[in-house]
Amino acid sequence: MKKIITFSLLILFAACKTATPTIGGEATFDILKQETNGGRAKAGNVVITSQKELDALYSELNLTTAPVLDFTTNNVVAVFMGQKNTGGYSIRINKVVLNDNAAIVTIQQTRPEDMAAMMITEPYCIAKIPKTKKVEFLQQ
Repeated sequence: MKKIITFSLLILFAACKTATPTIGGEATFDILKQETNGGRAKAGNVVITSQKELDALYSELNLTTAPVLDFTTNNVVAVFMGQKNTGGYSIRINKVVLNDNAAIVTIQQTRPEDMAAMMITEPYCIAKIPKTKKVEFLQQ
């Protein structure tokens, strides 16, 4: 009887651990890099589906060696706010929701509300998300 209960708990634990929401579920994501300086001059969003593309992006941004990721289970998204004339701007990924076979990435941008340092900034955020066929970006 103990063996049956132990085996059942083991299966239940394994099933819960590997389950991934596929319809309307919020997914976990990891921020790889987020800065207010050093991004791209033009605003835009990029989906990266291979280690070669990630290495190229890290090289373009003059970052240290890119992390080695498993692109069979992950994609990487990079969001760029573009060039700004003052400090106080930032961009971040708030959440990732999986819906069917698409990831909806919610982006939040902030701007200075009061006085800000007079300097050129290029905010960006790079994150690892679950692998999907389609990625959509949503401004919050």
